[in-house]
Amino acid sequence: MRIESEPGFVLHTAAYRETSLLVDLYTQNHGRVRCIAKGFRKPNKQGVSRPLFSYTEHQFSWQGRGELKTLIQADVLHTPVFLQGVSLFTGLYINELFYRLLQEQDVHEYLYQQYQQFIATLCAEGSANEVLLRQLEMTLLEELGYGLVLDCDALSGAPLIPSCYYQYIPQQGLIPSTNQRAQVDGTYAGADLLSIAEGNFTEGASRLAAKRLLRSVIDFYLAGRPLHSRELYRQHLLSQAS
Repeated sequence: MRIESEPGFVLHTAAYRETSLLVDLYTQNHGRVRCIAKGFRKPNKQGVSRPLFSYTEHQFSWQGRGELKTLIQADVLHTPVFLQGVSLFTGLYINELFYRLLQEQDVHEYLYQQYQQFIATLCAEGSANEVLLRQLEMTLLEELGYGLVLDCDALSGAPLIPSCYYQYIPQQGLIPSTNQRAQVDGTYAGADLLSIAEGNFTEGASRLAAKRLLRSVIDFYLAGRPLHSRELYRQHLLSQAS
């Protein structure tokens, strides 16, 4: 089977043999697709290999019937943008997250649109927008069937009480914290959770709560697999501080 001119992005590449690449694409109508890009690392007569650009939408053509396709063509749709600083680490993170959590050829058209818009904003602004990042993380979880229910108690179904504290149990939901006197590790204020449920991450407390909550939920679904982009960012911060 041959697919022609499919819009998509490069999520991940790895060297394959002497002149080729293993490439994971995120495409509009076919989801995540893994391909061999034969000869893409081999320099032409001018000494230049065939480039594949992250954070730039392409039109891809491939063929093959098995899980591993053969990439035939990759044409950029826009002038490539090369991210720097925090925006680069944000791009690395979101690409690795999609690469790890998306199943091959699992199509999510709305998620693709949200990813496309996020990357466009990241490239245009040249800086990471934390609110948009949290929204994309929540959309990814929702589209994968892991959506967060943040407006009611999972045990009783009662609405959250803004002044109370809750724990989030993956695959179960929110339950009242055993300690209602103060917020402790792994608990969240009801007021912050309600703000997150409404998509409001502008306040400092709710923004921090959203970051903590989504990190814990994402780590659960990663099943212990570390994200290399997080470690790269940690090393970057250490180098900046030294």
